[in-house]
Amino acid sequence: MSREESRAITREKLLEAAFELFGRDGYAGTSVENITEAAGFSKGAAYSNFESKESIFLEVLERQGQASLDPLLRSLDHIDDPDVALDHLAAWANDRSSGGSWSLTILEHARTADPTSSSLKRQKEILRDHWQQLGRKLLDRFPNVEADALTLGALLHEIAYAPAMTFVGEPKAGDLLRFAVRHILR
Repeated sequence: MSREESRAITREKLLEAAFELFGRDGYAGTSVENITEAAGFSKGAAYSNFESKESIFLEVLERQGQASLDPLLRSLDHIDDPDVALDHLAAWANDRSSGGSWSLTILEHARTADPTSSSLKRQKEILRDHWQQLGRKLLDRFPNVEADALTLGALLHEIAYAPAMTFVGEPKAGDLLRFAVRHILR
């Protein structure tokens, strides 16, 4: 195995461990030491792959957000019926809201980061990019929708990832999404 392959494997294991720990213990409750220990490496392995805990968090946020969004975007590629699109969006929202405490971890990072920091700026860029992707996909499929991509995508994401929805059973995030969006897509 080449040095580059070994480094890539180490990086992936660190990111997998970080995803689990950030989701379980939150941003403040997760340290680089916790991540490296869970992944089976030394702290040196983390710092040879990442600048800081924030950089690990931001890469996990970007990857996991994109990984949850990609299947939805693909499912919407050939849907022209607003009711079918709404079914896909509601299922995605229900899945996201049952996905644990990531929404709280994202808020925790934003709350504890220096308001002028590059990490908070990057977190905002990642979230806006995900919002834009979803909004653009829906506007491409339903060109009569009167909304801009960022606002539409943000609305859907905020419903799907609403912190209270992670522990309150009813109504489900999909029900809220259907209520908020049903008239927009028609």
